[in-house]
Amino acid sequence: MKPTLKIIVSTAAFLAIALLADSWRSARHDAQQVAATLATQNVALQQAVNRENQRDKQMAAALATIQAQKRAVHSPQQAAAQLASVLPPLPLPVSVQGPVLSVPFPAGEIPPTILSIPQPDLIPLYDQLQDCRASTQRNDTLQEDLADEKMRAAEILHERDAALSAAHGGAFFARLKRAAKWFILGAAVGAAAASAARR
Repeated sequence: MKPTLKIIVSTAAFLAIALLADSWRSARHDAQQVAATLATQNVALQQAVNRENQRDKQMAAALATIQAQKRAVHSPQQAAAQLASVLPPLPLPVSVQGPVLSVPFPAGEIPPTILSIPQPDLIPLYDQLQDCRASTQRNDTLQEDLADEKMRAAEILHERDAALSAAHGGAFFARLKRAAKWFILGAAVGAAAASAARR
């Protein structure tokens, strides 16, 4: 083999090895960075999931208690007896008087129950009812926000999985394409060397 040809082949081989080594180092570095980022994100995600699960358990227990209390009340008299327990703390107690039976009522009509609310209770009771309306509005908005956040989280997880796949060399066909490119480059260098050697 001529000395010029040896230099060309050696240089081409050295460049190919240098490119492969640099590509390998870069891929390894990227994979390490992705792994470190994912480890940090996984810890934060797990903590968020744990907090969410704890809140869900507490809410489920509270809602179960409320539903049980609702199911236990079957008559207006029971509701009147339990009403004070579900009202907000008020300056004076609210009194509930059952139907006044001394006044005759036409057949089929139900006599009214009298709810006596002391005047000092009116503003706190009004405020509490308005707060309940505000809470209902906030709850509706939060439910919609939660649906959007779940969709956004699913997109982020999809992007993370795609980045992780890319850091590990990408999909099968992407890796196959890169391998074919290096194979063709090596074959071309080998063919050039063999052609030059025959001359």
